[in-house]
Amino acid sequence: MPKSKPRKKAAAKKKQARRSEHETNRIFGNTESFVSDEGESLLTARGWISERSQPGGALDGDAWYWMPSQLPAYLEEGEPVPTSVFPLETGFVSQLATPDGSVPPEAQTEYGSLEELIADLDRLEAYRVPEGTWTVLGGGPGPEETPGDLIDTIAEEWELIAELIHFPYTAESGPRSFETVVQAHAEGRLTDYAYRSVLAGREMPAPGAEG
Repeated sequence: MPKSKPRKKAAAKKKQARRSEHETNRIFGNTESFVSDEGESLLTARGWISERSQPGGALDGDAWYWMPSQLPAYLEEGEPVPTSVFPLETGFVSQLATPDGSVPPEAQTEYGSLEELIADLDRLEAYRVPEGTWTVLGGGPGPEETPGDLIDTIAEEWELIAELIHFPYTAESGPRSFETVVQAHAEGRLTDYAYRSVLAGREMPAPGAEG
């Protein structure tokens, strides 16, 4: 199979930047982790991807990700992250998608209740990182690269998800069509979590969902 062209990986982190920061804060006692069944019910019903659906579940507290805001993984600097929501002791906090994992003050909003979060969800779901603030190395996958190549060579799941969301799929059947992703999931080469994340990022219905 064609070998993936060399790409600059942002610090080769084991976890997506924002999730890693969340976990590190918890380990060092800077930030407690919380769960919210109400938040889980609300956000997953709207198509957010839940940390609970990760293999092993939400080990470091709940978190929800709006995958349509996820940028391609291979950028000049930093590690792109999608718009995220975390529960607090009393309320929630949202962090808008960024190209480098940073969370500037203007990208974060705290809510004192579920109702306040609900009132802001349309804004959160509509937000996209301005294209002028990020660059995809080499313009994205090469002409010989296929989704199957990415699935078989990218070990970091969040990186793979980001690439599969933005891959320039062909409309017709073939190795560069989205059918390749569906087949890889059916064969067990792509986890259910990754598959659902890619579908959510491309705003396609999850398996068993309508419309």
